[in-house]
Amino acid sequence: MITIGEMMAHARDVEARRAGVSEADIALGRKAGMLPADVAALRAFTAGAPGWCIVVRCPKAASYAWQGLLPAKIGAVSKKTGDSGVVSVHKLRRAPGGAPMFRDGEPMIDASVYVSDYDLMGVWQFWKGSWQRLRIAAAGGAKRGSYGAEAAEMLRRLNRTLVTKIQHGCQDDWVSSDNRGVKPDDPFAGFVRGEAMFLDGAAACRGFYASRGLGAFPYDAASGAFTG
Repeated sequence: MITIGEMMAHARDVEARRAGVSEADIALGRKAGMLPADVAALRAFTAGAPGWCIVVRCPKAASYAWQGLLPAKIGAVSKKTGDSGVVSVHKLRRAPGGAPMFRDGEPMIDASVYVSDYDLMGVWQFWKGSWQRLRIAAAGGAKRGSYGAEAAEMLRRLNRTLVTKIQHGCQDDWVSSDNRGVKPDDPFAGFVRGEAMFLDGAAACRGFYASRGLGAFPYDAASGAFTG
């Protein structure tokens, strides 16, 4: 029997085709758990001057069914998404003074549902014959905070083209003991000068960095720990 997720994924395919998205972008979106329109938008963005390269860690593939329908998971939500690619958050409703609210003797619960977002790993721009990293991270290893003017403007421009918005800076640039590193089976996608490719695991992502001249992949090959 067809599942709800399969039906919703098929609906994303149909929407993408009606919007003129290519079959290649739809196929990558299905693998990467990304909206096909966002795959196309990232390709188009990286094709622009001076030439960009963007690497993202992808959501679970099941997220594909819900991209564009549910809001992207925000940084304030620490709960991990399940196999469905979505996460539900339940909070006790409180009055303005902070007291719990009840109805007919039962606590009032507010529920929110989010879909996995896209995690930026690194961003580079092509300059004078080589790739130059654009660092996108708050100062001092903070999880949140302002970025440099160039980084902030780049994110604003990119997010204007995306349905599922980028929620935070680059993991490669987050110099913190809280940086979770990478896992061997993490899925990634690379977008470079109008091309897009699925990178099936940390080893494939490491190889992409090496083949494209992006500098060292800042995670230990054995443990996946962030090496800075």
